[in-house]
Amino acid sequence: MSDGWDEIQALKSKRNSLRERLEKRKKERQDILGTATSTGGRSVTSTSVGSPGGSTSSTDLLPTLKSDLDADPEVEKCLLQIASDPGFIVPVNSNQLAAKISRMISCSGLNTSLNYYLQKLALQSVMMVKEVSIESGMGFEVIQVEQQLALKLYQELTGDAEMGMRVNEEGGKRKRSADEEEDDGRVEKMTKTLSGSEKKGSNSRDSTDIMSLLSMPSTREKQNKQVGEEILELLSKPTAKERSLAEKFKSHGGAQVMEFCPHGTRAECLRARAAGASEEGESPPGDETKDCSKLHFKKIIQSHTDESLGDCSFLNTCFHMDSCKYVHYEVDSLTASRPDVDTPSTKRGIDPTSTMYPPQWIQCDLRYLDMTVLGKFAVVMADPPWDIHMELPYGTMSDDEMRQLGVPALQDDGLIFLWVTGRAMELGRECLKLWGYERVDELIWVKTNQLQRIIRTGRTGHWLNHGKEHCLVGMKGNPTNLNRGLDCDVIVAEVRILPFFFI
Repeated sequence: MSDGWDEIQALKSKRNSLRERLEKRKKERQDILGTATSTGGRSVTSTSVGSPGGSTSSTDLLPTLKSDLDADPEVEKCLLQIASDPGFIVPVNSNQLAAKISRMISCSGLNTSLNYYLQKLALQSVMMVKEVSIESGMGFEVIQVEQQLALKLYQELTGDAEMGMRVNEEGGKRKRSADEEEDDGRVEKMTKTLSGSEKKGSNSRDSTDIMSLLSMPSTREKQNKQVGEEILELLSKPTAKERSLAEKFKSHGGAQVMEFCPHGTRAECLRARAAGASEEGESPPGDETKDCSKLHFKKIIQSHTDESLGDCSFLNTCFHMDSCKYVHYEVDSLTASRPDVDTPSTKRGIDPTSTMYPPQWIQCDLRYLDMTVLGKFAVVMADPPWDIHMELPYGTMSDDEMRQLGVPALQDDGLIFLWVTGRAMELGRECLKLWGYERVDELIWVKTNQLQRIIRTGRTGHWLNHGKEHCLVGMKGNPTNLNRGLDCDVIVAEVRILPFFFI
């Protein structure tokens, strides 16, 4: 505690000493200026002012001013700051100095004050100046500067504040003596230090190193990240129950679905494979479609087909294939079989206690069908003929007729999958509520055409061509034996012609 108090007292005494010296220097300058004014001004040589042994001439050194207050003291500070800068280059004229000072401060009568302080500093042997002709008038040119003395005067004018910060940045002594000899030594040391560009380079490198260290993750952050990755890996792994359910729903004997070739036809596939082989520098292949186990298509060319028109937008769902001039496709029978996959001899086991019925369909008018005769079902899938205010190739039912359908008689506990599109999406939710269901989820079917490409010319949609349909999932009662979390809610499948309402 005593050391801190002593240091505070030393700083106070130092500040008082600096103030006393500053007042003393101000009085000395005022005496010098008063003497110069009373004697009519000292003369200088025609070439320089303030140079050793300079002779006198008829040219007055100091301009005639109303009083000392006419010269702005801030101009003197800026001038000393520029002159004490190690990068200050001489010779430089008063107009160039005025341009630099104008960027630092705003002062009226800048040129008059600047000329005044240039001659004043020349009298104090801080710099050597000479009177020159500049553009259309007369001015002064600085040809030599004593930077140590300029820095010392600048330090006194600014109360030693900036000098103290510079010494601290350079790692100088925290306690400085108050006598003039140590002040001169400190000024000389600071001038030498600031004269090189190594200081700036060193500071920039140190700053870059510090920023790189701050941007590096700490050990705790690395550990937290590693733990987070391990937890995410564990959460993404399927549980034993999930693996068991997935295995239960797998097709027996492996998947019986063939992948479509992205090239479409066998000819395009062969052409693409040949081009790839030529780019790699290999010999052109033969009939390499033998190695392509994917499914291909072939064009249906009829007498009225115009191949220059391109593919039909509706392909195999076209309603006018017998007269449509566009190109249609069918599955290439040569690649429709998979010789590499054996036909499974085992079939899914059937519960002997359950009774299996063949698929059935009823041709009727749904508005008048008594659905109680159909019995109860665990799952109902419906694709009703909604009135979507468009011209359709089948009959539709009004909104009220949909609301009055006897769907509630088909289930006590179970699920319903209700296909909706366009304006029927809101009506479908209303019907589910009226039929006694709670909407629990929703599926989206992204439609593809025969060539497994996304449909861009859908037949529905008032504003946009619809390339998808929605399926509302409703639940009634408390159904049991439900498997959850197995499938996603997006179906990407080819458009097929389905019944309008089926169970």
